[in-house]
Amino acid sequence: MESPPAPPGAEAMQMPEASGDYAPRRVLFTGGAGFIGSNVLIYFVQKYPEVFFLCLDNLSEGANLLNLDPIRGARNFLFVEGDILCSKAVRRVLADHQLDTVMHFAAQTHVDRSFVVPMKFTEVNAMGTAVLLQAARECRIRRFLHVSTDEVYGENVHGHIFSETDGFRPMNPYSASKAAAECIVHGYVESFGRDLPIVVVRPNNIYGPRQYPEKLIPKFILRLQRQQRLPLHGGGSARRSFLFVEDAAKAFDFVLRKGIPGEAYNIGAEPGSTKTVIQVAKALMPFFDIDTDSADSHLEVVADRVRNDASYDVESTKISELGWSPSVTFEEGLQRTVEWYLQHPSHWKSVEAALRADNGAPTPTAAL
Repeated sequence: MESPPAPPGAEAMQMPEASGDYAPRRVLFTGGAGFIGSNVLIYFVQKYPEVFFLCLDNLSEGANLLNLDPIRGARNFLFVEGDILCSKAVRRVLADHQLDTVMHFAAQTHVDRSFVVPMKFTEVNAMGTAVLLQAARECRIRRFLHVSTDEVYGENVHGHIFSETDGFRPMNPYSASKAAAECIVHGYVESFGRDLPIVVVRPNNIYGPRQYPEKLIPKFILRLQRQQRLPLHGGGSARRSFLFVEDAAKAFDFVLRKGIPGEAYNIGAEPGSTKTVIQVAKALMPFFDIDTDSADSHLEVVADRVRNDASYDVESTKISELGWSPSVTFEEGLQRTVEWYLQHPSHWKSVEAALRADNGAPTPTAAL
């Protein structure tokens, strides 16, 4: 099928990439005021000044207009407040601004909160994706990048490392809602893939500047700054692979331009970035002049989540074949993250609820 006609004047607005790469001209970022979306959006706006970027965000939990300060006033950027659940608003934005590409970051993402309001996660993550896909199809979008998560695979068992062909076994309401969204995406790939080319990314745990303090690393940073102990769910033995947000932005760039429509791509962290929660806690302490001998006195064991998967290890050969690999070590990324939070003490208006030890998540009552 032939590509839809380019918007007026778009012929001169192409990414300066090699022949054969996909070249977006006018891009919608959903959830672009959130942590991942804002960092990736800043990267794209600054790297590709000839391309127009529109951020659609309803400024719900975790979003902050201050996240977009580095590109405020950029000639190739526009912010629109709106909700992906409103199909009329989404179609209007796509049509009125003659957009040709969608990068879908908007989501409810905090696992602890998903235990408290699971229906909200299902509505935003699954239904919101469906609304966006249908609007994109109707508006003849040329490429759709869907941001998923490594958590759709479930827990690693017996050292198995997940590849893109592994099935889904979500273990909490958040990962279930993201798996549901991917099933909807897959249905559109199979039914409408010739008209709506879609690529999917499944990244490891992303961290870095601008992350809302309910998440592990910023929560630990701000609690240490307040001389509060660090809560360890179930003792802190769960392992996570941590991907610095700058590396994630570059990975999304590679997949958008070079990814094969209909395919999914794991985005794994560099090998030294897999840490237990207690290792993360202790790695942060030297930034606050806490020595090894006194580290344990700054920790507290709290009740574990209902489900707290031991680890999510993914295999990233597929995206490495596109030319991407992570370059920021965990130590460098952690230092850059700590420095950012210490330099931006008033970035978030109120964080005390986010810094609670349990975030309101329920604790286990019985084995299933």
